[in-house]
Amino acid sequence: MNKRTGIRFLVVIMMIYVFSFNLGVETVKANSVYYVSTTGNDITGTGTRSNPWKTIQKAADTMTAGDTCIIRGGTYRETVTPPTSGTSANPINFKAYTGENVTVSGADPVTGWKNHSRSIYYAKMTGSLGTKDQIFVNKQMQFETRWPNSPTFDPLNSTYATVDSGSTTTIKDGDLTQAPGYWVGKTVWSVPGTGYKSYKSTITGSSSGSITFDQMAAAATGGNSYYITGNLEDLDSAGEWYYDSMTGRLYLWAPGGADPNTLTVEAKTRTYAFDLSSRSYINITGINIFASSIKMSNSNYCKVSNMIAEYVSHDSDVTRQYSTGIFMSGTNNELRDSTLTYSSGNLVSIEGTGNKVINNLIHEANYSAADIPAIYLLGANHLISHNTVYNAGRHLIFMPTQNSRIQYNNLYNAGKLTKDCGILYEFAWDGQGTVIHHNYIHDNLAKNYSGTGIYLDNGSKGYIVHHNVVWGNYTGIRLNTPSNFNLIYNNTTYSNGNVGYWGSDFQSDMYGDRIFNNIFTTAFTLPGTHIEGNNMTSETNPLYVNPAAYDFRLQSTSPAINAGVVISGITNDYVGAAPDLGAYEFGRTVWTAGHNFSSPPDPVFESVSLLYVNNVRQSDFEKGIISPWAGTYSDTAASVPEARSGSKSVRLGPGKDGIEQVLTGLSPNTSYMYTAWVKADTGEQIQIGVNGFKGTDASATSDSTSWTMVNIPFTTGAGATRATVYAYKNPGTAYVYVDDFGVVEQ
Repeated sequence: MNKRTGIRFLVVIMMIYVFSFNLGVETVKANSVYYVSTTGNDITGTGTRSNPWKTIQKAADTMTAGDTCIIRGGTYRETVTPPTSGTSANPINFKAYTGENVTVSGADPVTGWKNHSRSIYYAKMTGSLGTKDQIFVNKQMQFETRWPNSPTFDPLNSTYATVDSGSTTTIKDGDLTQAPGYWVGKTVWSVPGTGYKSYKSTITGSSSGSITFDQMAAAATGGNSYYITGNLEDLDSAGEWYYDSMTGRLYLWAPGGADPNTLTVEAKTRTYAFDLSSRSYINITGINIFASSIKMSNSNYCKVSNMIAEYVSHDSDVTRQYSTGIFMSGTNNELRDSTLTYSSGNLVSIEGTGNKVINNLIHEANYSAADIPAIYLLGANHLISHNTVYNAGRHLIFMPTQNSRIQYNNLYNAGKLTKDCGILYEFAWDGQGTVIHHNYIHDNLAKNYSGTGIYLDNGSKGYIVHHNVVWGNYTGIRLNTPSNFNLIYNNTTYSNGNVGYWGSDFQSDMYGDRIFNNIFTTAFTLPGTHIEGNNMTSETNPLYVNPAAYDFRLQSTSPAINAGVVISGITNDYVGAAPDLGAYEFGRTVWTAGHNFSSPPDPVFESVSLLYVNNVRQSDFEKGIISPWAGTYSDTAASVPEARSGSKSVRLGPGKDGIEQVLTGLSPNTSYMYTAWVKADTGEQIQIGVNGFKGTDASATSDSTSWTMVNIPFTTGAGATRATVYAYKNPGTAYVYVDDFGVVEQ
C-alpha cells in the first residue's frame, strides 16, 4: 500500500468510526443567537443585536433546536407560539436581556377617552373577551360595575353585601332599597348556604328589601356574602367599569375620578403570553408576564423560570375556572423560581406525568370563590416542592393525583371566601402513594368546623402524610370516612384539633389507616378499623421550644423524645433509643419549608418504600377506565357510576366476566390481606381471589345485594414477589360490582 492510499484508507476508517460512534446519539449543533427589541423591525431587522426584530414571534418563527432569543427590555403585546421544538441536547431558549425588565402582556392600551357624565369616561374597545374581559389602570385591576361598591381593588378583600335570609331563589336584605324591578336582568354572585363555593344567577324580580333569581344549587341563608353586577346605570364609584357589547364602548370611572387620558388604561385581549402546546425542550427564563398565562398542553421538558406573573387568569363566569393559571400537561415540564399572583381561578394547573413546581411564591388565587385551589394537581409522579403558597378563596392545593410528592412547602391562608375547605384537600381518590411531607400547613381562615389543614375527604385513600407541622386551623388533619390505607406518621400539630372525621356512609370504615408518632393538640376517638399508637395528645405537654413564635422543636426535656416507634422509611434518621414524636427529631438539623430565591433549592423526586402501602394500582376506578386492570373472559368490565365510595366502581357481566391485576414488589414469606368491597344484583354471585404467589390459591364468594367487604388472607412463598388478584363473575343475566381493592401486609 502506497502512502497516498494509506492516508485515504485512514480517512475512510475515521469517518466510519465517527459515523458509528454518533449513530443514534444526538449531537450539539452550532447555535444561533437572535435579538428582539421594542424598537426593532420584523421586516428590515436581521435579528442581530444591532438590528433586532420587533416581536418575539418573529424570532420564534426563525429559531430551530439549539437557538436562543435574547429579548431587550420593554413590553411585548403578543402570544408567542413556537412552531418547532428543541431537543435534549439543543433546547430552544427565550431569555430576558441581562439586567433589563421584559414583560409579555395579554393587555392592550385603551385610549381616546371622552367624558360621558360626572367622572365617567368612555372609549372604543376592540378585542373583547366576553366573560374574560379585565380592565387595568396603571397595572391594577378595576372592578366590573357592582353593588355594593368596594373601596379596595383587592378582589380577595373587597366589600360584599350580607344576606338577612333567603332560599335557592331569593335573597332578602334590608339594604336593598332600590325601586321595584331595578335589579331585573342583572346578575347576583353569592356564596350561599354552608359557604362551600360561589354561584351566579340571573335576577328575575326585585322589590324593596329582596331579589328573586334563577335557582341556585344551594339556599342562601343569613350571613352569606353576595353582590350584584349590573349595567351602565350602576357605574357610580371610582375603580368601576362597564363594557357595552352593542356599541363596543368601555365606560370607566378611574381611581380618584381622574381623566383616564392621563393614566395607563389597558384591557385584556389575549389569554396566553406563550403557548408551548405539543412542543418539547423550550426554556423561558427571566421573562415576566402580565394579564396572561403560559400554556404547556401535551408539552415535554419545557421549563419556565425566574418569572413574575401578575393577573394570570381571569373569568367572571364562576363555572369556567378549572385548568386556569400556568397550565402544564405532558411530561417533565417545570415551573420554578417564580412569583405568581392574582387569578380568578387556579394559579397553577398540572396534569400529565412527572411535572415539577419548585421554589415559587404563589398567592392571591381563586378570587371568584369557585370550588378550585391555587394549585390544581392531577396526573401522576409530580413534584411540588419548596413553594410558598398563601391567600386563596378556597383550597391551596387540590390533589387528585397518584404517587406525587408535596414537600417542604409553606402553605397558609386558605378559605378567604369560602368555608368547609382544606389547605390541602382531596375527595374520593386513590393517591397511590402520594406523599405529603415536611410542610408548614397553617391558618385556614374558613370559619366553621371543616376549616382543616390536611383534608382527606370521604373515600380518599392511599396518601402518606408525615413530618408536617400543622397549626392555626379548626382541625389539623381530617380523615372523613370511608378512609382507607392512609398513613399518618410523625406530624406536629398546635392550636387546632387533632384527627377529625365525618361520614354519612360506612362511618366506621377506616380500614388500612395507620396513625403513629404524632403530637396532637387534643385527644381524639376514631372508628375501630384503623390502627394507632405512640401518639401524644393534650394530656401531656410536648414542651415545644416556643410555640407562640411557631417554633415547634422539642425542648431537651420533652416527653416526646424517644417516645415513638420505628417506622422503616419514615424514622430512619432517629437518634437515641427510639424515634421522637412529631415532625422534629431532637438532635437533628431542623428542616425548613417555603421558597428561597436567594439560595434556590434543587430537590429531586424520591421514591419511597414503606410497609402498609396499598399494593393495588387504581383501586377505585375513579378515572373512569379499567387499566391497569386487564379484562378477562368476555372482557366487558366497565367503570360505572355505582360506587361504594367516590363516584365509580367496576361492573362485571351480565355474562361470564372478570378483571385481574398482577401485583409486583411483594415480599417473600410475608402475610398479606386482600380486601375488596362487592355487591351483586339479585341472583348473581361474585368471586374474589388471589393466585400466583407460590402459595395455595385463595378465593371467596359473595351474593350480597348491598356493599360488603370481603377479606382474603394469603402468604407469599419463598422467593415470591408477585401475585395476581382478580374478580370473577359466573354467567348470568344481571351484574355484579366491585370497588375499593386493597392488598397490604399483616
